Amino acid sequence: MHSPDEYRAEIDRLRKTTRDLVAMTTLPAVWGDLPPEGVIDSLASVLLNTLNLDLVGIHLPGKGETDPLEVIRLRRGETGDTLSAARAALDAAMQSGAVDGVQPATLQTGDASLQLGTARFGIGNDPGVVVIGARRAGFPSEHERLLLGVAANQAAAILQRRLAERALARSESRFQDLADAAPAMLWVTEPDGKLSFLSRAWHEFTAQDRGTSLAFGWTAAVHPDERDAALHAVVDANARRVPFSMEHRLQHVVDGYRWVIATGQPRFAANGDFLGFVGNVLDISDRKRTEQALHETRDTLVTMFDALPVGVAVAGQDGKLLLSNEAMHRYLPTGVLPSLDEERYMRWTAFDAAGRPLERRDFAGARAARGERVVPGIEARYLGDDGVEIWTQVAAVPLKGRDDVTRGHVAIVTDIDAFKRTEAALRLAESRQRELFDEVARANRNLSEFLAVLAHELRNPLAPLMTGLELLRVGPRDPAVATNVRDMMERQVRQLAHLIDDLLDIARVTNGKVEIRKTRVDLNAIASNAVETSLPLIDKHRHAFDLQLHAAPLPVQADATRIAQVIGNLLTNAAKYTPPGGALSLCVTQDGTDAVITVTDNGVGIPAASLESVFEMFSQVGSNRQHAQGGLGIGLSLVRQLIDLHGGTVSAHSEGIGKGSTFVVRLALDQATVAPAPANALAAQSTSIGPLRILVTDDNVDAAVTLSMLLEMEGHAVTVAHDGQRALQVAAQYRPDVVFLDIGLPDMSGHDVARALRQIAGLERCTIVAVSGWGAQDDLARSRAAGFDAHFTKPVDSSRVLDYLAVVAASMRST
Repeated sequence: MHSPDEYRAEIDRLRKTTRDLVAMTTLPAVWGDLPPEGVIDSLASVLLNTLNLDLVGIHLPGKGETDPLEVIRLRRGETGDTLSAARAALDAAMQSGAVDGVQPATLQTGDASLQLGTARFGIGNDPGVVVIGARRAGFPSEHERLLLGVAANQAAAILQRRLAERALARSESRFQDLADAAPAMLWVTEPDGKLSFLSRAWHEFTAQDRGTSLAFGWTAAVHPDERDAALHAVVDANARRVPFSMEHRLQHVVDGYRWVIATGQPRFAANGDFLGFVGNVLDISDRKRTEQALHETRDTLVTMFDALPVGVAVAGQDGKLLLSNEAMHRYLPTGVLPSLDEERYMRWTAFDAAGRPLERRDFAGARAARGERVVPGIEARYLGDDGVEIWTQVAAVPLKGRDDVTRGHVAIVTDIDAFKRTEAALRLAESRQRELFDEVARANRNLSEFLAVLAHELRNPLAPLMTGLELLRVGPRDPAVATNVRDMMERQVRQLAHLIDDLLDIARVTNGKVEIRKTRVDLNAIASNAVETSLPLIDKHRHAFDLQLHAAPLPVQADATRIAQVIGNLLTNAAKYTPPGGALSLCVTQDGTDAVITVTDNGVGIPAASLESVFEMFSQVGSNRQHAQGGLGIGLSLVRQLIDLHGGTVSAHSEGIGKGSTFVVRLALDQATVAPAPANALAAQSTSIGPLRILVTDDNVDAAVTLSMLLEMEGHAVTVAHDGQRALQVAAQYRPDVVFLDIGLPDMSGHDVARALRQIAGLERCTIVAVSGWGAQDDLARSRAAGFDAHFTKPVDSSRVLDYLAVVAASMRST
């Protein structure tokens, strides 16, 4: 059991310990904002006084750029030996390694030993050391070791925070210095996305002050057009915690706005906590200007390329186009050379100089990629998207660096389709020209022979006409001789008129001046009337003739006169080329929807090679001339052209020389009912008429006199004038019923005379008939315009004149 004094002593000791512990726990409040040096110095003083010590030594090692901290406190009166002992004790404690709690030790200093207590107080991995000493037995006591430990722990907590704050301050100061010294504008944001730091470069660049730019104030310096996009990019990256980069214009203190690029990276703590972003802003205005210049240069080149009439492209070694104009896009829309593009390759067919197709590896681009110059190029056909194939010429040259290594090539595609087609057209034209030359030469030969035949045909009637005139001049005693001579001369004149009519008809048809007046007519009636005009020649040659008409009417839409002319020409041709005593036939039938006219003979026949040429102009020349019985060889040509104008066909058939010929004409039937044709649709019948007052005007005296004699023989009263003025004077006095007027008068044209006649009182109903050697459609139209009632072409058939006068007389009687 303990005595009362021992209890009191124990209670006093506990009280003291409690008081000292409370004092130690209040040390952090006492130390307040003291720096680490002040904390160590205060701790040494508190331990020295509180524990009544002879020495206190504290050592805190330096970390990084932090210097070591050390303090030694001695009780007043202690000598330098004690100070040295304290330093030795600190060094020994620092080198001894880990210390668990407070470790006692004894240090001999002079006459008395110094009892030491050592404790290590942890600050990171390199803790500090506290050494305390006293010259009394039992030191350090449990109470002293407890207080030392508590004090060391309190100091460690404060020192750790103070040192960390100092290190952070130094780090921030260093970062600030580095950031301010950096050419880029550096920035830091917090986890909420607000800006917490901007380097000096930002403020110097934008002229924003620090207070304005923090949080989201920095956006005010961004160009208004990009401000929302920039803020959205930062907020979005902060929300997703991913890196970002963006370009925008930023306010500049001098230049208004300049282009910058802002990049940011997320920051994370060691435990993975998101701390915000750190990033920089770089001025890229110079780069932008360079890019703009490059773009403008590229655009200029593209504009120049697009203005070129050829396709131009720059390709890399991989075959992909780096630059091309619009014209080249037509040929390479996929941007890859055809030699490397399976689909586009099939669009091209390239050829060498000899015209042989080339393999893909021999295309111009593929060869240039191997370093070969392909100039002026190769020819190739290209199939476009529209399915049209065109000719092109493809040239290519390699692009090489200073090391002479090929890195690409330039290709040029020229559209030479027009040139190739022109070249082909020229070759065709040259061939056609040779053919035309041969044709012209043949036509010239034919024309020469035709002129010879024409001269022969004209001389044939002229010779008997001259002989007949001589006989009439002498005056034959026998009236029968005079009658025969007159009949002969009439036949020869008709022959001449027939020749001239054929020439005029073929000229009119060839020049497109024949007017076909189609009406509904019966082909049977046309054939019957046509036979009447051809029978004299058939009978002359003693040919047997067979006419077969269709049992029922064959209505066609046709010009009856021209179809009759066609049938007459075919019969005349058959009669001429059939030896005397031959057989001819004319058959009119129906074949489906066609009416068919067939003319057959057993004459000289036609070689197979000439079945088509018989319809050409002057075809008789040079063939079968010895069998021909007159004519110019234009009858069959006229037949074909007239049938063509009717929309029909005509063909020739023969089994060869001496086996006769057959000509077949086909015309479309008119399905509508045709009114019965007049008994004679082609010739007007002469009727007896009373005398008419007639004025004949012609500067050809013989023509005027002979026509007047003919009219007087028919009982008409006739007067003659030989110029226009005389005709007008006579007409004003004579008041003729009919005027026969030549067009080509010496003093004025017949057209002018006709117009003047219409102005004379009493001649309003006078019939004015043109008599001219001109009979084309244009001539007939001019006559109608001048006021003529009819137009006869010289030489005028007397029967036509008399028939026309019969119509005039009948008209006058009816009125």
